Amino acid sequence: MRLVNRPLALILAAALAVAAVFVIIEVIAAAVHHSPVALPWTTWYRWASRTRWDQLVIQVWSAILIAIGAVILAIELKPPRVTRLPLRSPHDATDAAVTRRGLAKTLRAAATGIDGISAAAVTVGRRRARVTATAAARGRTAAEALRQPVTQALQERLDDMGLRHPPSLTVRVNTRSS
Repeated sequence: MRLVNRPLALILAAALAVAAVFVIIEVIAAAVHHSPVALPWTTWYRWASRTRWDQLVIQVWSAILIAIGAVILAIELKPPRVTRLPLRSPHDATDAAVTRRGLAKTLRAAATGIDGISAAAVTVGRRRARVTATAAARGRTAAEALRQPVTQALQERLDDMGLRHPPSLTVRVNTRSS
């Protein structure tokens, strides 16, 4: 369930509960031959009985509600963001996966495990993993010399993970700031 759906569902449920309480109050008031208590529904009823379906106010409100419904439908039909990357499995009944965050932590550990790398920033998408490693040395030649070992270690780690569709690897090695 998406993060936005939960608060919206809570708001909608609360609104429906409040509306139900108002309906119950008005039904009881009408049963005991009392005028409207909480809502002026009789004036709404008279307006609705006078208003025809082809009047402008009905058409405008219908268009607004249709547009809102179409926007909500389009948002809900958008496919969710993939957060799990499936692992290879010898059996079809086995469903194993690693999260993007877990893969990022694994790649960060592999990058910082290389001598000469002091830190690494990792971003894992569905198709690409971007690693920006920071060399402990200040020279650009030292950073360039570390690029190949870092790339090799990260590619080996990706291969060892056994991902069904491993992301392509993009590696940059920067020098540390002064």
